Amino acid sequence: MKKIAFIGSGTMGTALATAACKGIDPSEVVITDVVTEKGQKLADELGCNFVETNGEAIKAAHYVVFCVKPQFLKGVLEEVKPVFAACAEEGQEKIIVSIVAGVEVSTYMKELELEGKNVPVIRILPNTACLIGKGFILIEQGDSYTKEQEDEFRYILREAGGFDSLPASQFVAGTVLTSTSPAFIAMFANSLADGGVYNGLLRYQARRYALEGILGTVQLFLQSEKHLENLKDDVCSPAGPAMIGVKTLEDRGFRSSVINAVVDAYKRFDEIGKLK
Repeated sequence: MKKIAFIGSGTMGTALATAACKGIDPSEVVITDVVTEKGQKLADELGCNFVETNGEAIKAAHYVVFCVKPQFLKGVLEEVKPVFAACAEEGQEKIIVSIVAGVEVSTYMKELELEGKNVPVIRILPNTACLIGKGFILIEQGDSYTKEQEDEFRYILREAGGFDSLPASQFVAGTVLTSTSPAFIAMFANSLADGGVYNGLLRYQARRYALEGILGTVQLFLQSEKHLENLKDDVCSPAGPAMIGVKTLEDRGFRSSVINAVVDAYKRFDEIGKLK
């Protein structure tokens, strides 16, 4: 039996499969995708295995990672329910891993009729930086899986980036920050670059300088215990350019806009998690 299978090879499926193939022998990794050509191409690039059906992927591996869009999950679970039932009857241990946004562990238990079948379900949410090994994966704490199983899973995907675990009551709040912030940061970075172009820089220069400023600032933040507001104050000299810019952002409702974006994203997680 292979170590891990990925059902779906979209952006996050590709990122996690890539990390797995760096962390363990690629021969222990299985990929499947509804678009055969895409899945086969990725498997060829990574040197891992491709199978044509979800059922084959589940039968082939110990860990089964669902990397499908929320709106397609119900159909996929209906399709593979008999496969999990057959594996349980044969005594094959399967560990389900879900990266599907908004979908709770209870959904898998219900849709796959797993109650009493001792099938662990690990709910996670990675972010796009896993593509380059600089991502962050949050794991929802639960009692269906053991510490040893979680540790093994972390080991398999260690090349994706960092990990942390949160209780169910905080999991969505945490994943909203880690998974949606790249979109907000991309918008902010592009806006910084636009300002640089307006002020006379060439586009490639403005892009690089904006990103270097963000990267260096984030690294400084991670190494400091100071409150973020204090670090902002370190840059804002009295009546200086940074302070003038901060006032402009405040006048335009910058903070409240970001806060509301995070709050609205949190609400959307609940909406998309309801299978239809």
